[in-house]
Amino acid sequence: MRLHEVVDLATSDAPPDRNTIDDIVGRGRKAQRRRRAGFAGAGAALAVVAVSAAVTLPSIFGGTGRSTAIDAAAPSGVTQEADTARWDYPVDPFQFTFGAFDVGRWHVAAPVVASTAYQIAPVYLDGRTTNDKAVTQAEETARIGDGPKKGGPGATPEPTIYAYLVLYRPGAFNPAGLAGATKLTVDGKEAYQVGGPGHGGMTRRTLAWSYDSDAWAVLSTHSNSEEDPSDAELQKIVAGLKPAKATPAKLPFTLDYVPAGYKPVEIGSHAMSGLNGIAAARNGDYGGAIFANPAPATTGLVEPYGGVDGRSLPGSFQIFVVPSKNSNQTTGNTTIKCSNGFCTHRSRDGRTSIQVASDGRLSDAEMTRILQGLKLRNVKDDSTWADAATALVR
Repeated sequence: MRLHEVVDLATSDAPPDRNTIDDIVGRGRKAQRRRRAGFAGAGAALAVVAVSAAVTLPSIFGGTGRSTAIDAAAPSGVTQEADTARWDYPVDPFQFTFGAFDVGRWHVAAPVVASTAYQIAPVYLDGRTTNDKAVTQAEETARIGDGPKKGGPGATPEPTIYAYLVLYRPGAFNPAGLAGATKLTVDGKEAYQVGGPGHGGMTRRTLAWSYDSDAWAVLSTHSNSEEDPSDAELQKIVAGLKPAKATPAKLPFTLDYVPAGYKPVEIGSHAMSGLNGIAAARNGDYGGAIFANPAPATTGLVEPYGGVDGRSLPGSFQIFVVPSKNSNQTTGNTTIKCSNGFCTHRSRDGRTSIQVASDGRLSDAEMTRILQGLKLRNVKDDSTWADAATALVR
């Protein structure tokens, strides 16, 4: 699955449009509920997140542009600690070691993605809209009224940003891999900064800094403004990052079976895994996981697995657990149905869609066996959820 498939689908039957994440965050699109590609049509894209690009952040702006605290993307139980606290590096990598924090216009939400090499948190900026939550047409109409349609004649482009913070484990990130970056010192820490044009008229900026010995944090932004955030604005975030007590990432399911040789490499808690989960961080998804055979390298990285386009890892399969309203890849009941490289069904109450997608790498029989061994917890009560370390068969 690629982030350029993070689009609004006009119908539940058609495969998605092909758009880069820059296209999506950089222009308005018709607001509608998030969907996924259906069974119809050979080669239909798998597990596509449909995020409306017309979403506002009332928790930030309140219609006034004033700065207020933003809701965390998910309850993590992780809080920032004092400057004197030391960073923790648990043997089990599926843990969160920092929490939500604010610095000036920046609002870093609680991390929702963890992998064998890093954690990822959504990031928001006052004055710019982040489109990681779908809205209904009625909600969009209420917000923009009868003014010029986004992208139409006379319309003013909405100030938009897509941003995320990646916290790499020691040795995982290779700052020398940031081509064309400028070396500098920020808040007393070694740092590298690079920026330039992205797709669809977007501007991409990256700031990497050494938050601990051989351990790097990286802020990546995609904005439809060349000047906002500026280089100086990016650098303000460095002072806000502090360690927290390691807290296990939680999943709303456990597994009894994983095909031989496959290892868990990335999970999403209250989100799908990877940057696809970050692109829909506030859309109400429950969880996800990526397994790979062979597992990808955990050192020498310059970006999260799959890159900004959210490419599928070689030899991987993914698990998605989302509200049924967020998905049309379903049989409508507990019967497991397979097509086009994925298998899916619903929970007994019909409210949760459960899916395995492998791009055809696994047989239908193997994917069905995975689903048959998946035990769902109470998706509405994360106190019942399992630690990722024990939820996933390894």
